[in-house]
Amino acid sequence: MKTSKLIYVLFSIVCLLSIFSCAGVESKPPAQAEFETGLSFFNRGSYANAIPHFEKATELNPEFGRAYLYLGRTYLNLGRWREALYPLRTAMRLSPEESRKEIADIIMDILLQNAARIDRNTESEIMDSLKQK
Repeated sequence: MKTSKLIYVLFSIVCLLSIFSCAGVESKPPAQAEFETGLSFFNRGSYANAIPHFEKATELNPEFGRAYLYLGRTYLNLGRWREALYPLRTAMRLSPEESRKEIADIIMDILLQNAARIDRNTESEIMDSLKQK
């Protein structure tokens, strides 16, 4: 009888220790997890699959500048210029000053690479958005 009680107590202690040892494990914030899933799709060129994850990340954390940046880049890679304006403008607004030049360079590179496919109205909108802070 004493042996079975001892086994029960030891088993209970092991169970409690395993439960409490997991309690300190931190998980990623949901917005970060969505962003990383989107980034995985983006890096594989699966842009259409990346969009809902970047959108969800910005919905969960409206101050997540990198999620807006990659959402805009994704739209640009799909040739969806007008849809790219809002997230790129938001990314520039949310980014620290030193990152804004990098964002502007990315936008300009993509514009130059795809200049023949952009209509004049869209080009004007994009350039105007770059001038705004």
